[in-house]
Amino acid sequence: MLFFYAGQTGHRNEIKRRDSRKMYPERIAVVEGKILASTPYQRLVKPIDNASHLKLVQVYDFNEKKTDVNLAADLITGAWTGAYEQAVVCSNDTDLEAALAAVRNYHHDIRLGLVAPIPGHDHRRISTDLSKHAHWSKPLSPVHLQAAQLPDRIPHSTLRKPESW
Repeated sequence: MLFFYAGQTGHRNEIKRRDSRKMYPERIAVVEGKILASTPYQRLVKPIDNASHLKLVQVYDFNEKKTDVNLAADLITGAWTGAYEQAVVCSNDTDLEAALAAVRNYHHDIRLGLVAPIPGHDHRRISTDLSKHAHWSKPLSPVHLQAAQLPDRIPHSTLRKPESW
């Protein structure tokens, strides 16, 4: 099983990655992307009251890099090498459409599943650009995500989930 992380940083995310690896070390591999931070200047859409002279503002911008590319490459490579019979992609990122389409079109024996975390009473749905290539799809609600949290104590280790979680 491969997990692709979008480069989340911070102590809490480091603990999640460490605990995921520790819980099932023979079955889980973690592939990390990264988040690049920048502070570009952006044009305003509407003037700001009492600051109509401002035309540009500096903003924080965070861009995920490599996660979707790594996932797409592994999805395609695994299909061509016969590494799996079914792939379950947990994403709603339409950058993955071409990889899903390639596997579906050229490997008819491989089943593709799609799950996507969608907030509770949100208008969003799983992307049809992705789901049209999947054999099945399922939105993950906050209830599903809560039920999938790590246990309080990681089996076969001294690691514990922080109380703040």
